[in-house]
Amino acid sequence: MRAPALESEIASCYEVKAVECAKEVKRLLNRKGIKASFFVEYPDVYVIRLNDSNLPEWFLRSFSEIQTRSVREVLGFDEGDLRYRFGGMVQGESPYDVLRRKSYRCPALRRLSIEVYYERPEYWEALERLFYKHVDGVLREFVELVPRSLKDIWDLDRRGVRLALLDGKTLKSKLREIAEIKLRSYNGLSTLQLVNGDTLLGIVGGREKEYIANLLSSLLFRSGCIPYYVELPTDRIMHKKYLKLPRALYIGVGLKKVGEEYAKGLAVLMTGHGKVVGYVDKEFHVRSRSMEFLQERELEEFVNEIKAKLESYRNNVSKDPELIVVVRSRRFHEIEWRTLKKNFASHWLSLSPKELVLMSTFKHKNTTIGPGRTVEVGRRLMRGGMHGVWLLQLREFRSTVKISYFYTGNDANLPLAVYIYLRSLDFTGLTQGRMSLPPVKYARNYLKWMYLSQ
Repeated sequence: MRAPALESEIASCYEVKAVECAKEVKRLLNRKGIKASFFVEYPDVYVIRLNDSNLPEWFLRSFSEIQTRSVREVLGFDEGDLRYRFGGMVQGESPYDVLRRKSYRCPALRRLSIEVYYERPEYWEALERLFYKHVDGVLREFVELVPRSLKDIWDLDRRGVRLALLDGKTLKSKLREIAEIKLRSYNGLSTLQLVNGDTLLGIVGGREKEYIANLLSSLLFRSGCIPYYVELPTDRIMHKKYLKLPRALYIGVGLKKVGEEYAKGLAVLMTGHGKVVGYVDKEFHVRSRSMEFLQERELEEFVNEIKAKLESYRNNVSKDPELIVVVRSRRFHEIEWRTLKKNFASHWLSLSPKELVLMSTFKHKNTTIGPGRTVEVGRRLMRGGMHGVWLLQLREFRSTVKISYFYTGNDANLPLAVYIYLRSLDFTGLTQGRMSLPPVKYARNYLKWMYLSQ
């Protein structure tokens, strides 16, 4: 809902800042029994939570409704139109075909051996049963699970991809040791996969196939494989410029407090096929509450290190990515987003000679607009590009995701296409209801284990 006009009793609040005015409007609506929230970026736009469709006449005079649209109407396609290509460019029906199709791309190995460390024999027996029941013989010829009885938690501190089937109590009592081992396994992505053995024993019936597909895809990815190639529906898309998404470079940025005046920043670089090609970490001086950077020089150094990684990537592939997308971790309140956007944007713009998208995405709790629907909250032209906000609810989402972006181009719909495409590259989680984006997810996971190891 947009508020072009308001009751006279609150009109005077426009003399103060727009956000403060929006707070007054929200309080007024709440007093009148209408639950509302607003967007800090666009304070004249409100989300109204309705128990029924009967709204008072004064409300209808003061607000105008922003109509939702289908995702297909906006982009020409939605997540259900993406195509998944496996080995030999064979088209699968869904990512779950990872159970019966060879990976799109893998290291030059004749056979992939994955050591499985188990605390209790029944954990291994359960995994072996699921593996042979649901994984096709073609895959079993390539992927070999090698069982190892776990004698000591530090047995997991080895090279190569490992799968650990641990007791739920061990995951709690040995958390710091496990976190340290996880950190030692990182090279942009951890090569140690952890599984709660008690949860594994409870996987039965219809959940079995989904569970083992998620696990197998994650193990293949951690082994250096690209389980499948995501292909855009060229016959459906509204703008051919979306075809640049597989040729883009994606940078996921996370930030985590590690002390009263320090934060740890991590950037994960990922190709448009989902391959992690580098990462950069750095500590920053920040204000204890607002997370505002105290030293501009530190931020410049962080971006320069990312640029160095980017140059290395460019030299290896002998060409520039057509688009660079920087996605930020949703660990910020709105005030932090505004502060960091101010500090980040001018530096991020130096990353790409072509086009650049800055995006922040997070779950908009208790808000639904309907499966397969989207709504543009607002957009405005800014120096060097445009800023805008979308709400999006894909088919399997129970609530909406908010996409706030800054884009150096002129297509306000592109960030929406970026979100749908980038979400499909998460090989560590195939569930249809997932909302997080892979490069940010990888950065946040690293920072989580770093925090737990201290």
